[in-house]
Amino acid sequence: MTQLEVLNPVAIPVRHSVAPAPRPADLRGATIGLYWNMKAGGDEALSRVEVLLRERFPGTTFKRYHGSVGFLMRHCTPEDSDRMAREVQAVVGTTAD
Repeated sequence: MTQLEVLNPVAIPVRHSVAPAPRPADLRGATIGLYWNMKAGGDEALSRVEVLLRERFPGTTFKRYHGSVGFLMRHCTPEDSDRMAREVQAVVGTTAD
């Protein structure tokens, strides 16, 4: 007699979570990273965020970032994240979705 074994073709998803970094008490004088994944409109949103944060937190400086992997959409690698963590006190990112 022939036996048929039926398997579930759905993979078990990998779950990975990271606790959010603690919020800084104050952004005055901080350097803030502005991360853009190159999707349309994200750069405009970050430009507006920069204007508003400059008004609210005197002495704040900004550094722009984009992911190092990809073509039309640039992904942030672990190395990119580590570099931002070393260089700035906070990061604002957009995906323009």
